Amino acid sequence: MRTSSENEAAQLLSGLRVADLGQGMAAAIVARFLADAGADVMRAEPATDSPFNALYPAYRAWHSGSRVAGSSEELRAFLAEADLCILGGEDHPEARRSHDHLVDASRYPRLVIVRIDGNPADLAGEGRPSTELLAQALSGLVWEQFPDRPVAMCFAPASIGAAFQALLGGLAALFEREGSGLGQTVRTSLLEGAMSWLPMFWADFETPTPAAAFITPKDAVPLVFRCRDGQFLHFVIGAAGSKYKLYQVLGIDDPTVQPGDSGMPRPGGDPRNFYGDIDLLAERCAQRDRDELLEALWAAGLPAEPVLPPGGAWDDPQIARNGVIVLEPDGSRRVGLPFRASLRSPAKPRPLPGGDRPLEGVRVVDFGAFVAGPLASQLLTGLGAEVVKVEPPAGEPSRGLVRGYLAANRGKKGVTLDLKTDAGQELARRLATRAHVVTSNFRAGVSRRLGIDPETLGRLQPDLIVLESPAYGCEGPSAERAGFDMVIQAVSGLEHRAGAASGLPMWNRLSMVDFAGGTIGAIALLCALVARRRQGVGVSLEAPLVNAGLFLLSELVQRSDGRFVGAPEVNEAGTGFDSLDSLYRTADGWIALVGRGKGAANRIGAALGVTEAGRDALAAALASLATEIALARLREAGIWAEPCRTGVAQRLLDSPALAERGLVRITRHAIYGRTRDLGLFFTLSRSPVGNDVPLHEVGEHDQEILDPLRA
Repeated sequence: MRTSSENEAAQLLSGLRVADLGQGMAAAIVARFLADAGADVMRAEPATDSPFNALYPAYRAWHSGSRVAGSSEELRAFLAEADLCILGGEDHPEARRSHDHLVDASRYPRLVIVRIDGNPADLAGEGRPSTELLAQALSGLVWEQFPDRPVAMCFAPASIGAAFQALLGGLAALFEREGSGLGQTVRTSLLEGAMSWLPMFWADFETPTPAAAFITPKDAVPLVFRCRDGQFLHFVIGAAGSKYKLYQVLGIDDPTVQPGDSGMPRPGGDPRNFYGDIDLLAERCAQRDRDELLEALWAAGLPAEPVLPPGGAWDDPQIARNGVIVLEPDGSRRVGLPFRASLRSPAKPRPLPGGDRPLEGVRVVDFGAFVAGPLASQLLTGLGAEVVKVEPPAGEPSRGLVRGYLAANRGKKGVTLDLKTDAGQELARRLATRAHVVTSNFRAGVSRRLGIDPETLGRLQPDLIVLESPAYGCEGPSAERAGFDMVIQAVSGLEHRAGAASGLPMWNRLSMVDFAGGTIGAIALLCALVARRRQGVGVSLEAPLVNAGLFLLSELVQRSDGRFVGAPEVNEAGTGFDSLDSLYRTADGWIALVGRGKGAANRIGAALGVTEAGRDALAAALASLATEIALARLREAGIWAEPCRTGVAQRLLDSPALAERGLVRITRHAIYGRTRDLGLFFTLSRSPVGNDVPLHEVGEHDQEILDPLRA
């Protein structure tokens, strides 16, 4: 167990002053993250006055790293010297944003203002109040799990997504300000936060190949099985030889399965057996106890984890080593900073470049593969960084899943190196030491074997920022295990939370652990870049994927008596957490209903003609009403409600205004033609952002980038 003071990541933002005038989950997570990274945070109002304390058991813990302003005068004095200010956030009828008027960009030209809106007028919602579930409904995110019904997600994608986007934009603006001396306003929203998990699905190709057209089926059945002892586990196949190894572990004698068989899903197959022969695998797993089978799977090198409840992994030795669970002074525990850092003090750090865009001139070398590792560097391309993607001569294996590869690698230049050779490793070190940032997500020990680990590169170029994003950690008892998004969902508690009420764990199709892991990596890099510019330090970073899975349940806290609170289970229908915060079917569609504040249940009952606001009564009343009529009645009664929108992806991609805004990215590819995908989920008021570089081909930039290094 650690406290934040034991992690050098707490030194990255040392000396930064942050004024927190925000409200709700997203703003609170931003404030907590910045405080954990070393910033001095002053909160505008006492946490005891906030209705969000009752809504989120973690709310006080999120603000425990902040000082409280005793008066408006003290807050004004702090704002005059502050570096960043958090505004906006989630809506609540009993919460008033009484301090926003204090923040005038013209009065504070060096201040970076981060504003989290609900529903931007140019996207949806017409400025109506916004909450987590309302944003999920308006964004269309609720339809991304099943083809025939919407679900409430097993994490808070709108709130956590908005927090991530606020951190990305805010830290980039801080880095740019350190060069220019000028602040600016960063704007994101709960709606954009909800959409930020969808780049792997929402893309359009003028001339799609079968691989580019392929999207993981919404009704695909994951490899989650009940074992003989009644416990569940989740395993993954897809790497070379993994299907053969699985069959050997389970004692399945099938002569058609050869030693090199991967079991990689094939487009067009039966959704039920998309990931494997479900009935056969279920039969064999039911013959083994979970922990014994897990040990056998791990011994074979297969990714596998138990399905645990939220908090079930907090005392695991690997999690303890990673230090992501923090002990508070009152004896409670919470999810803390999801990355580690160690700092170096070079004698003569190289000057950092600057330009119009926040990261103009910053060069990044990316050795990552699949999603989480490459995504960390990809998120920097829209901020102006030049990212060089290193692949093996045959190309990265994940290129076969075009949308996933595009989401994690768009906007980069591409080179090929054979890292299995001494010559390739030497060239990799030359490439890396001429950059400012290096990223990878190899298994523990691989980067050291290749000579591109933080220690080696730090000796060669002390001012480098080096990020490693392994599955479990660079060290520790589980460090060498294989890990992917799916199994991290299982062990972190996400699958249990989604399916506990129904009795069956539920995997989430969004690959949200991968996206969280990559985004956390990018945020860690931006923290390090701010420290590099302010303190002249080099930084080694470690952001394990398992930490990202735990961070997605930041709502969870453990009281000093051992009880876990927060992160309630999704109901049996998968539509919400209680009757006043849930999705409901109407006569011609679905709506999201959120009743907050005193008297909400009575107003809902009166609007719908029911005597009590239990789920069954509300469901029956709403099922008889058309969507527009239901929405009109609820809104007239002061109840917040939104339609569960469908067809959002195509409307977004077809919008010239959103392309101009930067939410949609348009490029032209040699094979796919005109390509439209999702771009940035925040805007900056002063600095231009965005990237229109098309997806690179294998080795496309070898001559430009590698040939000078060979000279």
